Amino acid sequence: MLSPDAAFVVKARLVGLKRPPRGFFPGAPDLVVEVLSPSDTVEHMHEKLTQYFRHGTKLAWVINPAERNAHVYRTPEAERLLRVTDALDGEDVLPGFRLPLAELFAELSFE
Repeated sequence: MLSPDAAFVVKARLVGLKRPPRGFFPGAPDLVVEVLSPSDTVEHMHEKLTQYFRHGTKLAWVINPAERNAHVYRTPEAERLLRVTDALDGEDVLPGFRLPLAELFAELSFE
């Protein structure tokens, strides 16, 4: 059982549910978001992505805050590298969603 940092499940897969499931969603999310931490290894992330896609995930984003970039996956192998000048796009999984990486990696100000 895996728990991504963030996930999205299309509404059509929720038809018939009266309330959110307790604990984990039964099945793989349509979109998975993983944020790399210093303890993550390439091997471990590849294993997780392989499991996600084996069970039905359609799109995955792996965010690397240290390098200010993101990898986009449609299979366990990276499809695209996005840099800070690019944007995450929900494509056909989350139509209309767009997040510029510059916004994601912007410095915070609490003034």
